[in-house]
Amino acid sequence: MEFHFSYRLQSVPALRLLATSALGLYCAGAIAGGQPDIRPLLEAAPSVGFVYYRAPGMSVTTPAMTGGANLVTAGTKSSQLPDGGEMERAFEIPNASSEIASQLVARLKSGSVASKLHVEDHPHERLWSRDPGAYHGETQDSYVLELSVDRLGAAYMPFNWKTYYYGLSASLRLIDVAQSKVVWEHRCNQSGLHGSTYKLKVDEFEANGGARLKEVERAANDFCAHELGDLLGAG
Repeated sequence: MEFHFSYRLQSVPALRLLATSALGLYCAGAIAGGQPDIRPLLEAAPSVGFVYYRAPGMSVTTPAMTGGANLVTAGTKSSQLPDGGEMERAFEIPNASSEIASQLVARLKSGSVASKLHVEDHPHERLWSRDPGAYHGETQDSYVLELSVDRLGAAYMPFNWKTYYYGLSASLRLIDVAQSKVVWEHRCNQSGLHGSTYKLKVDEFEANGGARLKEVERAANDFCAHELGDLLGAG
């Protein structure tokens, strides 16, 4: 039987997330170094609105989804795993964006921007758009601080069929509404490829009411909340 690792990385979103997350962790410091400090921008802004978008459900990539079904899934039980979003709903796992947003808001409210901060206490109603001009007519604030979690998933790595790695990617943007311009942006790429914090055995997804899955997702949320929060300053 032949295994084509590069093919899987190109065709499977969850595996691609883990690969890019690993790269992101390596280069995040260099990228951030080229950005302006967001704190003076927030302090100079007349008003700031904080919005966040509901994260998609977790994707789970199994051997059965990548052509290795017959020989490996029977022994690993991977074919029996439910859809990722279905497990999150069944185990009442909080949405990743909401969890990260609550920590960022706590940071903002403890700093100098608190008096001019307006916070949406629910996910933004429309779909996320890359176009910063989408906020025209939606807000009275001069700036919008926007959080979006656009990728999260668990995937096995070839030849390690029973172990899954969880990864998450979140973006924080500061948008000048009048100019329809992103004036600051940072992406947190949390990778499950390092250490044991974000690893799950295939039989841990559903064990004990999803206890391990909850633990892994919470750790990933906290990772990005801390990374993004540290950039905001106070807290």
